[in-house]
Amino acid sequence: MSITQESLPAPTEARDSQTPPAGGYENPFSEALTAPEPVASVGLLPWTESLTPFAEPASGRGPARGQDVLYAQALAELHDEAFDEALTDLVAETAGAVDERFESESTGYGTERERIGDAHLAPLGLEAERYLDRLSDAIGETDVASLTGEQFDALLDSMDTAGEGLTPAGEEFLGGLIRKAKGAVKFVANAAKKVAGTVVGPLLRGALAKLKGLVRPLLKRVLAFAIGRLPAPLQPAARALAAKITLEAEALAEAEAYEGTEGLAAAPAMPTDPELLAESFDAVVAEALASAADAASRGDAVAASLREEPESFGAQDELRGDEGRELEALAEARAELIDRIGSAGEGEDLAPAVENFVPALLAALRLGIRLIGRPRVVGFLAKYVAQLIGRWTGPQLSGPLAHAVVDAGLRLLQLESPSDESESEAAPTLLAATVEDTVRRLAEAEDYTLDNEDLLQLAVAEAFEQAVATNFPSALVRPGLQQAPTLAGSFVTRRARSVHPFRRYTRVPDVEITPQVAEAVRTFGGVTLAAALRAAGLTLPLRARVHIYEAVAGTTLPGIAARDRGAGRAGAGRRPWRRMHPLTPQAAGLLLREPRLGVAAPAAFLRSRGRVAAGQRFYVLEPVGGPAAGRPPAGAADRPSQPRVVVDLPQARIDVVVHLADADAQGIAAAVRQGSGVPALLKALSGAFRGLDFARPGRGVVIRKETGEDEDFSLAGITGGVAPAVLGALRKRVRGWFLTQLAQWARSRGEEFARAAGQGKGVTVRVGLTGVPGLALVHDAVNGRLSADSLRTVLDGSAFRGTPQGQVTVTSGWQLP
Repeated sequence: MSITQESLPAPTEARDSQTPPAGGYENPFSEALTAPEPVASVGLLPWTESLTPFAEPASGRGPARGQDVLYAQALAELHDEAFDEALTDLVAETAGAVDERFESESTGYGTERERIGDAHLAPLGLEAERYLDRLSDAIGETDVASLTGEQFDALLDSMDTAGEGLTPAGEEFLGGLIRKAKGAVKFVANAAKKVAGTVVGPLLRGALAKLKGLVRPLLKRVLAFAIGRLPAPLQPAARALAAKITLEAEALAEAEAYEGTEGLAAAPAMPTDPELLAESFDAVVAEALASAADAASRGDAVAASLREEPESFGAQDELRGDEGRELEALAEARAELIDRIGSAGEGEDLAPAVENFVPALLAALRLGIRLIGRPRVVGFLAKYVAQLIGRWTGPQLSGPLAHAVVDAGLRLLQLESPSDESESEAAPTLLAATVEDTVRRLAEAEDYTLDNEDLLQLAVAEAFEQAVATNFPSALVRPGLQQAPTLAGSFVTRRARSVHPFRRYTRVPDVEITPQVAEAVRTFGGVTLAAALRAAGLTLPLRARVHIYEAVAGTTLPGIAARDRGAGRAGAGRRPWRRMHPLTPQAAGLLLREPRLGVAAPAAFLRSRGRVAAGQRFYVLEPVGGPAAGRPPAGAADRPSQPRVVVDLPQARIDVVVHLADADAQGIAAAVRQGSGVPALLKALSGAFRGLDFARPGRGVVIRKETGEDEDFSLAGITGGVAPAVLGALRKRVRGWFLTQLAQWARSRGEEFARAAGQGKGVTVRVGLTGVPGLALVHDAVNGRLSADSLRTVLDGSAFRGTPQGQVTVTSGWQLP
């Protein structure tokens, strides 16, 4: 292949049917492409690009370094995965309440949508504030310092409220807020009790006032998400500090995702999301609790920072009407592009329409900044793409394309996923999707690609051919580019004019899923597909129809489940989006025997369903020939079995926590009653632990450390070659300590497991290991300070000699940290 150095040419009419377009690159279509006149040089060298037009984020002041340990501990106390999911549910429920009142997918009626959403959330906000007021009053009327731990727990429990009259998502949100409030006051009270004579009441009431002051700002941001806007986190500086103090495995994954990993979908579908909002909420509350605990440790009951003034704390975080509207702007720009393509005459130049669309898409993509400020690159891209899609525009040319889309399964999709689009819009919507995909893929390219003419032309050509392979019916795609030849489908954009569009695959294949395949396929959070199916009440082998989807800018999984009948039917129950799984190349290969239909994504987009990437693909399984998964029992019974490990370096403590889904827990409980519970329990928990990878942690492994006075937190140690080896060695020892403690406990107290399983909510088993030998060396490894002699003792296991103290607790339901 040859690429001219002087210019970036487009396809020309002079080429015959065998001549590939654009500088020698092969035509992605199944037949030859002709195109208009060549594009003149756009003169890309040398670059004189300006700096990004975005302002730097405002820097906030975090807690003093003396509070770092307290802050990290408070953040750990507040973390609640169930609350994060409840926040996502609340956004989805509020969006559904708004959508029910509007048939049109248009972005109009903004004020009315906001009014309806606000009315939906108002009872929840009122009930949450009432609960916090009641709790604060009860604490103010009680001598907390004189209470035992059991008495204090009873006082807190007596203030619980069921939230009568609230929606299901509202009830779960309130339950999560109650758990956070209890954790907050216990955290401050425990710190205060260490200092004799400390008046605890004012400190606790102050902490609750801070929490109350955040309720309304948090719900305002939920409302913004629900109507398609992008609110800012409550306090970005606090979240940055949390990442500095807490070394979580996901920090590495996020850095990897947002820097862009070659060959992976790397742009978030939503620039911000409810999960990020929950993180910022915890960070702000943790900062307040750290201040309270610090004041308590000094016996300062009237700390100025904790006076009961919720208005001054919450009001400054109220939305000011300037929340991000990038998704609304993108929906309008996408609709305009569809209309412009649909009305274009044969041979009409669409480059201006494409160029007008690009800024709206870039603004909605976190990685779009790489193209902003490069107008010549955008201009070349627009001309290139416009010429290649030009053969399908005009009344005479768009017809065959529309017929091909209908033949590929569009009419069936209209039944499964109703939307405003008609079959007459099939061709322009497809072409607009091809433009959007090409721009997104180029936005994910590295800077050096955009700075070199030859590499840029290669990147544009590859981006376009992949966009064609995704969106065009397979009959029109060159055989070598087809992603799934045996299925012969394509992705069709649904709700293209809305702020939350998505794509659906035109084929719904039937597959047979064996236990072996299900154990080999991983879903979100590293959970096996087998565990997820068991938690859903399904048994293997399983015959199922596979509904396949793709995310674009603005897509959320709850949004797909709410708007697509296939996803809603397959994921029966109130939360069908929890039955959606990532379609990775491995999953596509094992389930569909078409690995190229899957998309690899960075780990940050595989840890939870609340954060996904544009271009990432998903599937839902609809059982065939038997009853679909019904609504699971109340509580946590629909959560799959999964482990979690927290390594607390400063405290020399490790917590190994395993949640067993109700289906798994009932089998073990039956074995316990029959006298064979020890092997059944050890087998299940050993299998759950086996999936953890300490050397490259994911959501299942968290490593905590606090910053010292002369020490800055760095990922250098954990990303180097030494730290993973150390963590791998630690994993072996932790597994041994974990299973030994469990074996001793199960033989004498296994009936406790059976009692916990009796509530039908699943069971959580926690093994707390204290005084763990060798964690000081792990601390050094994380910070890149491990000597050769120390490394030798770690690798041969001698550094971990000794036995830590262990405590096993078993509780009903979901209790992962």
